[in-house]
Amino acid sequence: MHRETQSTPQQDSWKQAVTESLYRTGALRVVQRLSQSYELRPNVGHRPHWRRVRTAKYAILTYHRVGTEGVPLYCTLPSQTFERQMRYIATNYRVLSIGEMVAELSGQEKSGQAVAITFDDGYLGTYLEAYPILRKYNLPVTVYLSTCAIETGEALWYDRIFLGFQKAPSQLTIKLDTPRTYSLKSFADRIEAAAGVVMYLRSLPDSERQAWCREFDARIPLKSEDTRGAMMTWEQAREMQKGGVDFGAHTMTHPVVSRLQTEDLRRELSESKRLIEQRLNSPVDSFAFPFGKSLDCGYGINHILTSCGFRSAMTSIVGINEPGVDLFRIRRLGVESSPNIAHFAFQLQRAFMYPEDEELTGSRAQGQPEEVSCETT
Repeated sequence: MHRETQSTPQQDSWKQAVTESLYRTGALRVVQRLSQSYELRPNVGHRPHWRRVRTAKYAILTYHRVGTEGVPLYCTLPSQTFERQMRYIATNYRVLSIGEMVAELSGQEKSGQAVAITFDDGYLGTYLEAYPILRKYNLPVTVYLSTCAIETGEALWYDRIFLGFQKAPSQLTIKLDTPRTYSLKSFADRIEAAAGVVMYLRSLPDSERQAWCREFDARIPLKSEDTRGAMMTWEQAREMQKGGVDFGAHTMTHPVVSRLQTEDLRRELSESKRLIEQRLNSPVDSFAFPFGKSLDCGYGINHILTSCGFRSAMTSIVGINEPGVDLFRIRRLGVESSPNIAHFAFQLQRAFMYPEDEELTGSRAQGQPEEVSCETT
C-alpha cells in the first residue's frame, strides 16, 4: 500500500529556532546539569515554583515501531531519527532496564536522572529496524507483546480499522453513537477518520467493541496480504531475547482494560503472561496497559495484576517517575513524534526540569481527543 507523506503541524518558527539553538550551542547540557539540582515544580491553580531536587527521577520512553512503511499506518519513525535519539540518551543519561528501574523505584537509594526504553505491541519494525540500533549502542529495552497478534501474525484490531479506511470509498457513512459520514479525499483524511473511530470504540464495553469490529470487517473486507507481516514472530523475539531484550505482556488482544469484565480481564492478563513465558522460556513480571490513558487503565485492579504475577505496569499517562510511585501506574513519555534530535532532547530535558504529571495536574482534560499519533494506541 502506498503511503503518502504525512506532514506534521509546523511549530512556531521562534520555538523551533530556540530549540535548535539550545541544542547546537550545547545550552541543553547546561540545562541538564541545572536540572540535576533544581526543578520547576507545577502547582494546580498556582504558578510553578523552583525548588531543589529531592530524589532521583526516571523517564520511560514509549515507542511502537521504527520504520516508515506498512503497518501501523498512522505512525512513522525513520531509523536514522531513532538512531540519533538512542545515541543522545546513551551519551547523556544512565539507561536502565525496566527491571532495574522498578528496583530503584521500589526504594533503593539513588540520585540523578535515568531513562528506560520500551516498545509496545511487537511490530515487525521493532525487530528489523530498532533492534540493530539498540544493540549497536548496547541499550536495554523491554518490548510489551500483544500475544495473539504475535501468535497468528495478524494485524491488531485497530490496525484493521486504519487499513479498512484506506480501502473505503471516498465517502463513508458508519454508525457510532449516531450515523456519521466521512469525506475521505486523502490519506490524511482517512487516518484522521480512523483515529476518531478508534477513540470512540475505546469508550465502549469490550463486547460491543468486538461486535462493531466484526461488522466493519464484513463491510470492508481485507485481504490476507493487507494484514499479515505486521508483527514480529516468536523466532524473532527469541533472537532478540538472546541479544539482551526483555519482554513483557500487553494483553492477548489489545482491549481497553477498563472496559473488560473481571474474568475477561484476568484471562487477558494471565494468558498473555503464560504464552510469552511458554514461547520464550523466561519469566514475565511486567505489564503495559493497552492505550494506557487514565480512562483506559481504570482503577482498583492492582490486586488482579498482583495475583497474575506482575510486579509493574506501564501506562501512557505522561509524567516522570520518582521512588514511591505506584508500580502499577508507572508514567511514560511518548517521543515518536519528535521531528528532529533537537526537539527530542528538549522534550526529554523539559520533562526532567518541569516534571508535570498529566493525570495529577489535568494537563490533558479527561476525554479530550488525542492527536493522531502512535500515542493514540
